[in-house]
Amino acid sequence: MGIKTPLERYQEKPFTGSSHVWAIDWLSQLPRDTTLLDIGAGSGIMGRKGEEFGFPRRVAIEIDEGAQRHIAPFYSKVVSELEELSGERFDVVLLLDVLEHLPDPFSFLKSVENFVKPQGTILVSVPNIAHWSVRFPLLFGWFEYTDRGILDRTHLQFFTRRRFRELLKNCSQCSLVSESSSIEPIEFLLPTRIWENSLFQALSRVRVALAECLPGLLAYQHLGVLRKQEKD
Repeated sequence: MGIKTPLERYQEKPFTGSSHVWAIDWLSQLPRDTTLLDIGAGSGIMGRKGEEFGFPRRVAIEIDEGAQRHIAPFYSKVVSELEELSGERFDVVLLLDVLEHLPDPFSFLKSVENFVKPQGTILVSVPNIAHWSVRFPLLFGWFEYTDRGILDRTHLQFFTRRRFRELLKNCSQCSLVSESSSIEPIEFLLPTRIWENSLFQALSRVRVALAECLPGLLAYQHLGVLRKQEKD
């Protein structure tokens, strides 16, 4: 199969323990005058949520032209490059499943800091290459790229828990607020009747707790929140 478009790869994950639910929960707690920059907006999930929350300015960066047309109604502005926003600052910047697609994620994240207001936040998620679903097949010599997920064939970078922390600590203008973990969105593989119930939700919460305890092995994605420091 060929490489899928952002609209095909980045489906909404409204499931307990997903990175989307984590990010939406953070956004829901922000003031209604929050300005949002969504880098790698994909199918525009966060733009739609920002609109629901009443955020007055929602800007997206997305390089795929088809995705740009699709998400345009959910954002105040859609551009292709970060440099097109020179001089602008935002209250919150989203880097959800973006950095693994870049040749130099460390430098890019440092450049993103310049687009955040003092006391603003950056939400970051990256896939965990040390997840059990990658480790165990490696024991038998199996390593194959896929159309989405941890081994998405468009990924240029891989992150363990340690490398993710190094990435966040490399930010000179921001400090780490919190770290978290997501779990596998197995709901995509199951009939709705199996996962849309209280028992399955309780099981998902147990899986999240286990991932928090053993993130190196059980975290599907590593999640982090950075806050920009006030200027001296």
